Amino acid sequence: MRLPDYIENLESWKKDFSYFTDIRVRFSETDAFGHVNNTVAFVYFEQARLEYFESKGLMEEWMKGQGLIIVTADLHCDYVSQIKYGDIVHLGVKIHRMGSSSMDVHYVGLVNGEPALFGRGSLVQIDAYSGKASPFQTTFKEKIHA
Repeated sequence: MRLPDYIENLESWKKDFSYFTDIRVRFSETDAFGHVNNTVAFVYFEQARLEYFESKGLMEEWMKGQGLIIVTADLHCDYVSQIKYGDIVHLGVKIHRMGSSSMDVHYVGLVNGEPALFGRGSLVQIDAYSGKASPFQTTFKEKIHA
C-alpha cells in the first residue's frame, strides 16, 4: 500500500490515535457500484471530529456565541480500500499539529482492522465578526492536551 506524504511510518502514525468512534455505513451512503460514495468520507471525518471535540469539551466553547468559530481551511482524503454497506468504519481522529490559531487534524478509517481511509485537514479558529484568525485560548490548548 502506498502511503500519503503526511504518513512516514504507518505503525507509529496509527499509535498516536487515542480517539476512535464507530460509524456503520448506511445504504444511502453507497453508490450504484455498492461502495461508499467518495464524498461520504468527508461526512465521516466531520462526525468523528465533532465527537472528538465534544469529548474534549470544546464544542461548548465554540457554541457559546462568543464570536469564535472553527472553520475547515482544507480537507483531504486518501482512499485505500472499498467500504460497503453494513461495514463499520472505526474512525480515529488526532491533532497532528497545533498552531496559534490553526491545527492540522489527521484521520484513519479502519474496516475489520485494516486501513480503508486516511485523511488530513487544517482547521482555523476565526472571529465570526471580523473573519480573521483568532488565537486559541490557553484553556482550549489545555483541553486538547488533556
